[in-house]
Amino acid sequence: MSEAKAIHERKHVWRDEFLLIISLCAFVGIVYFVDGALQPQFTPTTLTLTGVFLALVPAAIWLIFFYLQDRAEPEPKGFVLGVFVLGAILAAAIGAPVVDNLFRVSHWMPNNALTTILGGILVIGFTQEFLKYAAVRYSIYNSSEFDEPTDGVIYATAAGLGYATVLNINFVVSNGGVDLGTGILRIAVVALAQAAFSGITGYFLGRAKFESEHIWWMPLGITLAAVFNGLFNWLLSVVTRPSITLGGVDSNTWLGLVLAAAVAFTTTGIILWLVRQNLKTAQAGK
Repeated sequence: MSEAKAIHERKHVWRDEFLLIISLCAFVGIVYFVDGALQPQFTPTTLTLTGVFLALVPAAIWLIFFYLQDRAEPEPKGFVLGVFVLGAILAAAIGAPVVDNLFRVSHWMPNNALTTILGGILVIGFTQEFLKYAAVRYSIYNSSEFDEPTDGVIYATAAGLGYATVLNINFVVSNGGVDLGTGILRIAVVALAQAAFSGITGYFLGRAKFESEHIWWMPLGITLAAVFNGLFNWLLSVVTRPSITLGGVDSNTWLGLVLAAAVAFTTTGIILWLVRQNLKTAQAGK
């Protein structure tokens, strides 16, 4: 592997990340408008199937952008899809059972702000972020195809969207389907959040492979992702909490999408800035 190869930046990666955020917000608007205008009628079965289909949309949007733009130095498409599937498998086989059945977070986390934050970080955050890290670290990481620091972001995002897809499908199925308007909002929020926090882990993974980092480097990356994950979930519960007005109860679900999009934009922007600073440092040291 040449030094020039190791410090190369794939600009399409950042376009894909930003386009995912923009396109997903636009898709939510379209679904919300169609649902309000047409008010389609569903049976319980078709409502569940529609919800499952919508849960697949965020990953499909990102994969389409990735496949269309990854032309100059393409990643093996099967590997990207494989990491996505592995992230989904780990979510279904380990993540969801640990959070829901072992720790039973729904029974105690919403009690107050402190338990929401601590549970969100120590239980949900660390479980999710470690499993997304594991999906990359113990699969593609040691392959010759993981040949640039930015690949960490690519594969971690794929794992994160796989994890988000399972979370959303579980939500749809466990509720026997969801209202299209509120359902697509939740699906988008979960997908944006999981992709954003995966990007943090992916950045640390890329640095860990191609630079001589300390032993605490990856634990720090997973910890940061878990902390942001937990704080986001707490803040999401605050901003989307229904408010009682003279006209009745106002739902603030749209604020959740705004928050998730802002977090995704900010996180991606910071990671992009860090990657470019690393490239400048590496190039200056030539």
